[in-house]
Amino acid sequence: MKTELGYFQRQALIEKLVQRFAAINGYNIEPFVQILDANHPQIKIWIAMAEAAVEEMENVINVYVNEEIES
Repeated sequence: MKTELGYFQRQALIEKLVQRFAAINGYNIEPFVQILDANHPQIKIWIAMAEAAVEEMENVINVYVNEEIES
């Protein structure tokens, strides 16, 4: 059994993570900015980081779920 976020859940989580990464680095992304369509190099880096974080989270959840099923 594989657990994955839905498309919109995944996109929303990525946007939230990008906002957090920006805040951690002292930046504020204006609410009207379409984060996932942004061309700013720093935002693109944060998007890549957020996508990697979401992928790792899904992997960890799937390992946990599979271990529970096998137990």
